[in-house]
Amino acid sequence: MLSVIMSAFLSGEISSVSHNLVSAAGFGNVPPPDKPRSSGFPLEPTPPSGGLVFSAYPISYLMLTWPPMKSLQPAPPAVSQMPKAGDVQGSPTAVDVMVPLALPQLLTYLLPYPVPAGTWVEVQVGTKTYNGIATTAPSLLPQKLKQAKVVEDVPALHPTTLAFYRWVARYTLSAPGEPLRVALPKAHIPPLPKTAKAQKALETPWKINEATPPTLNPAQKEAVDLLQAEDTFKTTLLDGVTGSGKTEVYFALLPKLLEAGKQVLILVPEIALTPQWIDRFGARFGVPPLVWHSNLAAGARAATWHRVARGEPVVVLGARSALFLPFQNLGLVVVDEEHDPSYKQGEAFRYHGRDAAIQLARSWGAPAVLASATPSLETFHHAGTGKYQHLILPTRHGGATMPTLRLINLKENKTDARDYLATPLREAMQKRLDDGQQTLLFLNRRGNAPLLLCTSCGTRRDCPNCDATLVVHGDETRCHHCGYREPTPDICPSCESPDMRAYGPGTRSLAQEAQRVFPNARIAVADSDTTGTTGKLAELMNELAEQKIDIIIGTQMLTKGHHLPHLTLVGVIDADMSLAHGDARAAERTYQLLAQVAGRAGRAKLAGEVLIQTFNPTHPLFKALLSGDRDTFYGEELENRKTFGDPPFGRALALQLSGLEDNLTLQAARQLAQSFAHYFPKKEGTPTVLLGPAPALIKKIRNRYRYRLLVKAPAHNHAQILKWIESTPLPKNIRLDIDIDPVSES
Repeated sequence: MLSVIMSAFLSGEISSVSHNLVSAAGFGNVPPPDKPRSSGFPLEPTPPSGGLVFSAYPISYLMLTWPPMKSLQPAPPAVSQMPKAGDVQGSPTAVDVMVPLALPQLLTYLLPYPVPAGTWVEVQVGTKTYNGIATTAPSLLPQKLKQAKVVEDVPALHPTTLAFYRWVARYTLSAPGEPLRVALPKAHIPPLPKTAKAQKALETPWKINEATPPTLNPAQKEAVDLLQAEDTFKTTLLDGVTGSGKTEVYFALLPKLLEAGKQVLILVPEIALTPQWIDRFGARFGVPPLVWHSNLAAGARAATWHRVARGEPVVVLGARSALFLPFQNLGLVVVDEEHDPSYKQGEAFRYHGRDAAIQLARSWGAPAVLASATPSLETFHHAGTGKYQHLILPTRHGGATMPTLRLINLKENKTDARDYLATPLREAMQKRLDDGQQTLLFLNRRGNAPLLLCTSCGTRRDCPNCDATLVVHGDETRCHHCGYREPTPDICPSCESPDMRAYGPGTRSLAQEAQRVFPNARIAVADSDTTGTTGKLAELMNELAEQKIDIIIGTQMLTKGHHLPHLTLVGVIDADMSLAHGDARAAERTYQLLAQVAGRAGRAKLAGEVLIQTFNPTHPLFKALLSGDRDTFYGEELENRKTFGDPPFGRALALQLSGLEDNLTLQAARQLAQSFAHYFPKKEGTPTVLLGPAPALIKKIRNRYRYRLLVKAPAHNHAQILKWIESTPLPKNIRLDIDIDPVSES
């Protein structure tokens, strides 16, 4: 997301930028105003030597070049009428360049000859060099320009991909270069390998060699037939219970698409899902898919990027950032586990991977498949109204049956003060050990304990930078928000009492209890502390598959996508944890999380069982889980959404103001709220309303106080939102972040 503190963008390379321009995401060229604005905050840049130039007009002028915005509608392609690079050796040409920086506008440079839109160039910004994309000729020609170099050996970005970049930047009210920052993680085109072996591997065509495909059940075959009949854009919800073989459905679509020269993108919500997915793909097609995520090695990253840029017919498996690869001929977009909140980018460039994937498919005229056993309420609603095609896989693949679910009422099955495994769960775990089967204990909280408290004076150890408690991790305590760490104290810093105790369960303390109760069991922990890389997680998954582990204790990284045939028991330690967050989506998220973790049990021939520990067994969510009646629960949640005009029955936009001083930040938020009514007067029927300001759920993070405003409306009005923000001067040390379609209240 585009911050209002511009100095952070270029680390001081540009010294002065006003908040009204920084919030703009203007694209293209802006005509000069007839006369200076008396009430605005005009930009007074201090450009580096060499003539860095960009337009300096307030939001209202930038908006003049924007087409009308509609939710998830494509922007027109920025296709230049210029000839191909090198075809005409004309005179030097000025061009607006998209650079991978969070700047409010395109930068203008001088090229030695005309080039088409999408041509890769090399430019200098300040003292640093970047790769960028030539877009259009500027309407304003500055007198002094820096030279840009044409990158001759890389295919130009396809007009459809460029149009997609433009759309995402506009829709999210972000800087025009934000999508390119994602496409070029190091601000440069990934360098080609230098060794002969690596070069030869990259020159060898990527091609599948399909093994005999598995036999599909009738529901799978019907889904494949309907999806293969689509040769244009349509969004489909592939709605199948856990273990129903959703992956086999879109695997069956790949050979014909690749044979037709198409590229395919399959998104997964977390890097943790890629190792097992790659193995399945390799076993089926004789070659691993191309992969793209943040932890990818440089060589693999370069291979994926250049194969995609060259237009090779390939399958890319990636995290949400793979959306911004330089596709040339995209034929299918799949969003696996489409409900997962990990698809929403939470900081900086705040796009939603699922929604952007639908737009990417629309731009290419390609089908979009959203796959999930627990779809988001928005997707479920659109499928129910006919906006999306709805394909259902009602049973597990290969004859496996759904696990049985049972609640453990912790009011009746009490544990000792420092224990978290109730007697019925311990007995079920012992049975699995006796039978040579495996158990998964799910607790979505890593570390030893979430709270360190002095039992003498009541002092708790809080983070000095955030409104959050420090979490005990063995010999040290950590803040999970800012990363602050300190040694775990033996005595209380306030009263010097030795009575410091850790309270609450964490994956580590749960593992200690399990080892004490089952001393001969082979126990492992899977959380971000123990499996920080895909290699470590893959090793752990292999040990599980080979039955070298009896009890696995993990967080949500184990709740989706993993197929463990010998795992027959799932124990949910604290099912009430996520219900207590106070978020409007808490019930939906909790249902999805518990249904997904329950789906890890009994996925092969052995029957599965799920035991859920709770203090609130009468909650409607648990009734839906036990009965398997997801749709009734979803219907009730949608009725609640409809009552309050929440998505999918309306649109939301969150503004977060943050600053180093609490009162100053609150005053700025109130000032912004007070000017809202002028731009959004009350109307009968479906008014646009403003809620707040209110403190964020965690008010202070990294020493910055945070206040939120929430705009709710029947539809987004980007232009009016920007006019409202531009009209309200904010102090220079206040940061404003805009989140279109927020999915959390933190």
